[in-house]
Amino acid sequence: MNKLTSILISALLVLAGCESMTVSECQVADWGRVGFNDAARGVSESRLTAYIEDCGKAGIQPNRQAYRQGWDVGIVRFCTAANGWREGVLGNSGKAAVCQGQANYDMFARYLDAGLQVHRTSERMRQNSAEAHRLQMRLDASTKDDEKQHLREILFGIEREQFHLRSLFGQQQLMAP
Repeated sequence: MNKLTSILISALLVLAGCESMTVSECQVADWGRVGFNDAARGVSESRLTAYIEDCGKAGIQPNRQAYRQGWDVGIVRFCTAANGWREGVLGNSGKAAVCQGQANYDMFARYLDAGLQVHRTSERMRQNSAEAHRLQMRLDASTKDDEKQHLREILFGIEREQFHLRSLFGQQQLMAP
């Protein structure tokens, strides 16, 4: 197999992964259940557009009303404090839009924001650890006293920040629902 053929096959596999639903799934779909499951996972109701397009290629029309009824029930399950917190900790800030206009939006958004704060703190701690590792490698390889002193000062500053971040992280964890 030549390189061009490999690239074409890879491209086709990637494009095939863009389908929202296969033809066989379209044929047997319980559209109310599909809507419910999408919403319960925090998927926007606009996903129905992708189903309409993909299933339409096979001559199958999704039941919009059933999908929407299922979605309306499922979104209530998603827009909770616990899910807001979880999505925030995972860094999924875009999930707020899915719950906008829902009865529990304020609570979901509050916990999403608190979870996002935890995510940002965690990311900063991870970045500091990587930077400290990089600087430690430079320090170990250095032969110049002034450079070693400078690197130790930077590492000390990172350690101080990490101590502060661990304390902040612990406080933020107390905000979990």
